[in-house]
Amino acid sequence: MERLKSIEGTNLAPSLSNVNLEELVSYYEKSLSPNAISFLKRKGIELETAEKYHIGFEGPQIGFNASQSKLSGYFINHLVFPIYNEAGHVVDLLGQPIQEVKPHNKMLLGKTDIFFNQAVIEEADEVILCRDVFDVLTLEQAEVAAICVPEYNVFKEAHAHLLKGKRVFICYPNDESSRRESKRIQGMLQGKAEEVYTPYLPEGIRNINMFFNEIKEPKPKFMRLLRQAVEETIKEPIASDAKNLVVFMEEYCQRYKHEGSGIKTGFSELDDLLLGGMRGGLYMIEGYVSSGKSMFMRQMADQIAQHEVPVVYVTWDMTAFELWARSMARFLDVSTEEVLTGQVEAEKVQQANQEYKKIANHLFTIEGKFDTSLYDIEDCVEQITKSLGTAPVVFIDHIQRVPVRDKDGRLMPGENEALVAYMLHQWSRKWDIPIVVSSLKSNGEGDRMPATVEASVDVLLVFERSKGEREHKQEEIVIRMNKNRNGSLGKLPFLFNKEKASFTPSKT
Repeated sequence: MERLKSIEGTNLAPSLSNVNLEELVSYYEKSLSPNAISFLKRKGIELETAEKYHIGFEGPQIGFNASQSKLSGYFINHLVFPIYNEAGHVVDLLGQPIQEVKPHNKMLLGKTDIFFNQAVIEEADEVILCRDVFDVLTLEQAEVAAICVPEYNVFKEAHAHLLKGKRVFICYPNDESSRRESKRIQGMLQGKAEEVYTPYLPEGIRNINMFFNEIKEPKPKFMRLLRQAVEETIKEPIASDAKNLVVFMEEYCQRYKHEGSGIKTGFSELDDLLLGGMRGGLYMIEGYVSSGKSMFMRQMADQIAQHEVPVVYVTWDMTAFELWARSMARFLDVSTEEVLTGQVEAEKVQQANQEYKKIANHLFTIEGKFDTSLYDIEDCVEQITKSLGTAPVVFIDHIQRVPVRDKDGRLMPGENEALVAYMLHQWSRKWDIPIVVSSLKSNGEGDRMPATVEASVDVLLVFERSKGEREHKQEEIVIRMNKNRNGSLGKLPFLFNKEKASFTPSKT
């Protein structure tokens, strides 16, 4: 990560120099408020359990100062869960907000190779792998050994190794992304765990915590689900699609209620073609040199960040300052040249800059260097995810500039667009996020994107050549949606103001 020198946006973590984790645990535990206790009770978590796991809380306050420790408001309005290693030492803190319908948990340090409640693994032959800390605590109260990977820490080989020789039940929520993750984990545990099963919760029950709070006599019924999973696996080692019908119905109900409508791009016509916005997948924008791909991507990134959705923007073409100048040009309705050459009054730029801060707080610009690898970008995205508690939308400009290196840092020979596209596609599935990448189209007429690249792309937008000008430096362009894995194809007419680096929908 030392090679990623330029990152524009909020700090990824609070000041952590000399932080004493044990002291923080004690501080947060003493701050457990009546409001937080009431929240735990609504979740069915008893006060005795909260005390056993040293659950704490940080209320709305300026910050915390203790001897040799400083942490300022990082977990405001969050329950705080200590994470212990096998020796019983605190190695990280996990925070979950208590006022959000779909809370995004965040880590303090981002410890990635440990489970929440890891101590139970050594004592138990069977363990339930859950998705959420409240599921773990719920099962703890039912005297069932359970663990979870702290929120947004992807299950890795280190976790699989910790479950060697165990009988593991993967019991994730009833949604499509959890189904895919359960399948991936099951594959990783093959050959390590003694046995692996995936029980499914009843329709309408989102998670284990909900099961135990809403179903009568939950423990015997939950144990029956586990037995059914074992029996069905023995009877039919490869599960039929019928096992997924409950998950598919839950996913549909979320979309029916518009709970999964996608991330808005800021271009309503594009959102309509994308059935409500961008979802997890690889989006590619292809165009000729100077066709406006980078400006379109940056404007879209700004418009997404404006709605407080985190965005990572990786560029090998422009500096962060040059991209900022184009954003200022759009804000001020002046030419990019005027901003770059310092011709706009400083007071006006300062005012626009203050307005832009609302966007910049959710925007992270990375200047790619020759030695910046995809593994560096992956590390950066994971850091941001753990710090903010939600995975960002990722923009990469452009695919031909991305150097492909092995894990030892050696540059891999040859043209690697297909490999890069495949890796980015896998990222989009792993984090369930949109990844937007631009691709340079050569000037040869009729040339097509290589099939090996297009195979990894979920949505392909192609910039067509300009057919004329309406005003000075203002072009009519058409962006065609040539591939849309889950929706319709179509074309989107825009006016591209080259001077002001801005796109506006056109009615023609």
